[in-house]
Amino acid sequence: MKAMSFFQFLKGSGSDLDQTPQSDEDETVVDKIDQLDVDILQTEHNIIIYAQIAGVDINDINLSIEGDANIVLIEGRRTRPEFTTFPESDQLGVFFTEECIWDDFYRRIILPEGVVIEQAEAKIKNGVLILVLPLLNISNRKILDQDQP
Repeated sequence: MKAMSFFQFLKGSGSDLDQTPQSDEDETVVDKIDQLDVDILQTEHNIIIYAQIAGVDINDINLSIEGDANIVLIEGRRTRPEFTTFPESDQLGVFFTEECIWDDFYRRIILPEGVVIEQAEAKIKNGVLILVLPLLNISNRKILDQDQP
C-alpha cells in the first residue's frame, strides 16, 4: 500500500488493492483480508462512520471516496508491536494464545446518498476512526445536475 496520510487519500481516486498480485497459494489478496467492522449513523446533514482501529498506525490507513461520492473505502494493516524493551532471550518463544488479528483489513461501504468530499473529516479518537461525511443537500444536487453535459 502507498504510504500516504489518510487525509491525502481521503480525497484520492481510490484503492490500489485490485492491482496487488496473487499469493503463491493462488488465493487472492481479498481472501486474506479481514473485513473491518463499522457503525454508520445518518443524521439530517451527515453520515458518520465509526470503525475500531486500535493499534493501527496512522500511516497504515488508506481512505477514499469514489463513485458519485457515495462509496467509501477504508483499508489498512494491523501490526503487532515488537518487544523492543525486553531482553533478546524473552523475545523468542511460542504463543500459547493468539486471539488478536494482526493483518490487513478492508471495508467498502456504499452510502445511501452522495457526500461533499471537500468537507469530509477524518479523525482518530481513543482507537476509533471517525469519518464525518456531509450529505449533498438539494441545492448542491441541482448545481451538479446543471453542470453535467
